[in-house]
Amino acid sequence: MLKHFHIRVNGIVQGVGFRPFIYRLALEHNIKGYVLNDTEGVTIEAEGEEKALKRFIKAIKEDFPPLAIVQEVKIEEKEVNHFEKFWIEKSRTTEKKITFIPPDTNICKDCLKEFFDPKDRRYHYPFIVCTHCGPRFSIVKDIPYDRHNTSMAEFPMCPECKKEYEDPLDRRFHTQPTACPVCGPKLFLYKNDKTLISEDIDEIVKRVYHSLKSGHIVAIKGVGGYHLACDATNNKAVLKLRERKRRPFKPFALMAGSIEKVEEFLYVSPKEKEVLLSKERPILILKEKKSLVSKYVAPDLSYIGIMLPYTPFQYLLFSLDKDLILVMTSGNLSEEPICFRDEEAFERLSHIADYFVTYNREIVAHSDDSVMFVINETPFFIRRSKGFVPSPILMKKSFPVHLFASGGDLKNSFAIAKDKVVILSQYLGDLESPVTQRVYKEAVEHFLKVFDVHPEVFISDMHPNYFTTALTDKLAGEKLRIKVQHHHAHIVTVMAEHEIEDTVIGLSFDGTGFGTDRKIWGSEFLIADRKDFQRIAHFSYFMLPGGEKAIKEVWRIGLSLLYHAGIPIEYLPFRENKPLSIILQMLEKKLNSPFACSIGRIFDGVSAILGICETISTEAEAAQKLEETALKAKNFYKLNIEPEEKGKEIVIPTEELIRKIVELKDRGIGNPEIALSFHWAIIEVSLKVVERIRESSGIKRVVLSGGAFQNRILLKGLWEKLKKAGFEVFLPQKTPLNDGGIALGQIIIGREKLI
Repeated sequence: MLKHFHIRVNGIVQGVGFRPFIYRLALEHNIKGYVLNDTEGVTIEAEGEEKALKRFIKAIKEDFPPLAIVQEVKIEEKEVNHFEKFWIEKSRTTEKKITFIPPDTNICKDCLKEFFDPKDRRYHYPFIVCTHCGPRFSIVKDIPYDRHNTSMAEFPMCPECKKEYEDPLDRRFHTQPTACPVCGPKLFLYKNDKTLISEDIDEIVKRVYHSLKSGHIVAIKGVGGYHLACDATNNKAVLKLRERKRRPFKPFALMAGSIEKVEEFLYVSPKEKEVLLSKERPILILKEKKSLVSKYVAPDLSYIGIMLPYTPFQYLLFSLDKDLILVMTSGNLSEEPICFRDEEAFERLSHIADYFVTYNREIVAHSDDSVMFVINETPFFIRRSKGFVPSPILMKKSFPVHLFASGGDLKNSFAIAKDKVVILSQYLGDLESPVTQRVYKEAVEHFLKVFDVHPEVFISDMHPNYFTTALTDKLAGEKLRIKVQHHHAHIVTVMAEHEIEDTVIGLSFDGTGFGTDRKIWGSEFLIADRKDFQRIAHFSYFMLPGGEKAIKEVWRIGLSLLYHAGIPIEYLPFRENKPLSIILQMLEKKLNSPFACSIGRIFDGVSAILGICETISTEAEAAQKLEETALKAKNFYKLNIEPEEKGKEIVIPTEELIRKIVELKDRGIGNPEIALSFHWAIIEVSLKVVERIRESSGIKRVVLSGGAFQNRILLKGLWEKLKKAGFEVFLPQKTPLNDGGIALGQIIIGREKLI
């Protein structure tokens, strides 16, 4: 019996070959009708025998293209029209815009094969692309996702490309970025003074290779912005890049041409290999096995960030030398956003790079490379950006109104929400500089336009001095405004990911979060649900003499921790030419010395007390160096810190922890063993506190979140201890451990407060 189904498919279903997939399915199952894109997703009018229609719908739900995400398939039976064939209809604009844009992905195997085939018309064409790969998010200006709404609009297709584009059975059917050497974007090589050197791809790649091997620095325009590249095996080149980029410590990311090359000098587990080879192509942090690269790539660290090629140009460059390993770091000055506009890149990077590889297609939405690491064969985000953004995070419950959450001021990502989805922005960085603040505002404007979000509720962190707090006030105007406690947002982010509705024990360990008592939190043990929280425990407070200055000059925190523990200042190694008496007066009189209890700051202070780090040039430098020291230890000592009941709260005595560390120093124990003992003291005392909370509350679900859990020893140790003690442990998998994920938590808390 002939039937007619009106089918609506929502999700990531545009720019991923969904219509040709439907077209082929329709031919296979003898379905008549048509398919089209609109601003809500994909609409299908399908007529056929009932059994055939059921098989057709099952295939839509289960066999969709690799870049697609099918969120929802709605089916409505209609009157039979007696269609004579199946065709692809022109796109339409509807009242609602709920379509999603796919992320940018690695070049696929089919395109790569054509790219290296001398007989193919796209041989060595650096913008080769098809339905299953290449740029998407970075080129989209608006939806529906059609060529005229992308930065490809200014490149009219040649007859051959147009023929492929219009053939539903071709791999490039309606591939919006499709192009060839005749009609598409072109690559250019310039000196840093904008002198054009070449427009020939083969000459460009050879010149770039020889320049890199000669010790030069090259700025290379990628998918989401510029990279700064140099030879990772050349000490002078790496040091020159550090000096020019003003980045004395923070590790550089590397790129190698093959997984085999990576495995030659870094340890790679099966899960790590899978992540490296994934279509998202993130930077992955791996342990060094053999010294092949400059010691200045990751100074004094045994873990190195590396990725594999994902653009045609990168593949071509590495094809010249299978042993090539490059530094491939974000094209920016330290702590500024990645450069993605050509004029700005020449302006801001010409004193860093000697040469520029660029092209004449606009990057609309910038994105850094995503950064991940793996513990217990589980991947975690440090930075969620290219390859993953703007994939939606799907919710079970609908949002009653559109919402906007601004995130935090560090490691920023913001979020928007409507219907049943939250879309988290790309990594935007630390919002200290005017440049980053401008880029943040532009990104917000772009997301609201492209995803057709008109917020009725505006949510931010409760920190009164955050840029995001002030901007959210301004954006909200007279509309509903909600402020969310930082560590509560961390915990609810993980609850939202795992669809946890019940109350949990939440451990939120980080560097800075504004507390309800107006002090600096960061070692929080919470009992939390999606709407509210109760602070049950924390480490005891200590002062940060000089406030923000202490975060950079960590010796001040070391001095403060010694002061609070009643230990003479002689135990601080960094005393020469320091205003010690002034700092002590500040502590005694509590002048410009805000109280903090954050794990991040405790790590900083202990790093200073052990003589490992005096000042920092980048966030978490002192903590990273302390962790690296601990990794060298052969054993550790149990410090047995006991939590104390103080009123309704449990307080872990930070001063007792410091006294026991100093006792180990007095016994002549080496720094590696003391550092590891410190890590395990935090793990053991945290377990004690969580067990106490379980005894009084009966809660067995534990959520771990916060930037301090990027520490491998802390995360692995506490995770395993909790599981062994019978707890169900939840960690962020879709969002970063650090502040890059809190906008999701803000959105969920905001929704709950509306109900």
